[in-house]
Amino acid sequence: MKLKTYMVYTYNRFLKYFINLNILNNDESINEIVTTNKSLVRYGDGEMSIILGGYINFQKYDAQLSRRLKDILMSDDHNIMIGIPLAIKNTTGYNKEASDFWKQNMDTGRMHWNKLCNPKKIYCNASMTRLFIDYEDKGNSIKWFNQFKEIWSNKDILLIEGKESKLGINNDLFSNSNDIKRIIAPSRDAYDRYEEILETIIRYRKDQLVLLSLGPTATILAYDLAKRGIRALDIGHIQLEYNEFIKYAKENKLLNDNNIRSLTSEEYKSQIIYEFS
Repeated sequence: MKLKTYMVYTYNRFLKYFINLNILNNDESINEIVTTNKSLVRYGDGEMSIILGGYINFQKYDAQLSRRLKDILMSDDHNIMIGIPLAIKNTTGYNKEASDFWKQNMDTGRMHWNKLCNPKKIYCNASMTRLFIDYEDKGNSIKWFNQFKEIWSNKDILLIEGKESKLGINNDLFSNSNDIKRIIAPSRDAYDRYEEILETIIRYRKDQLVLLSLGPTATILAYDLAKRGIRALDIGHIQLEYNEFIKYAKENKLLNDNNIRSLTSEEYKSQIIYEFS
């Protein structure tokens, strides 16, 4: 290991014991979104990579996107909750795979979170939408998902997602909502068409709660919509997590199959009100 790399690793590991960021756990994070009217923007390793000049597999680097992600992370608006990884502080409760990933990630990245985040601000856990796969004990997942689903209970929702996301299809994730409409955005490099996507949301929205699953672009959209008085939540990879949870719950007889009303492909298609070419 080169001396510089060794020093970075050592510093980041040492920093863990002195970092002073206020990050809510899953229960607190979900409760904050359920019981308030705040919007939610989330930052994970992908968003930080772009801030630092990198890219992720479905979003190329863009200088404007990088600047905006950094500015929003450093912003302070009481109506917007910012999610950052609880793993900055600890990986308690994670399984070995998730714990190893975050420990390796933070061995080089903890100092960046510490620099860009405000110790006087309260953050939620960015992984509040990842409620199953990463945990050693799966016992809390059914409680967390039920709490999370309260956010859109009996509400009209507008979903903005990539073509491959298909949020809620073949499961009951949004079955307690009142009405669902969808805008299908580009799955790759969505930020290239950011202004078009934002304008389309504003044009088609009819007082619905806006839910976003569109990578780093969702982070920017949630913030800009909130600044326009529109509540928007970046719900990220919740579809993948929920599908795995349902499979586990059925195998372990934690759920009654008769009580699950899955969204069909036909229903999904009928909900689409606009699709980007």
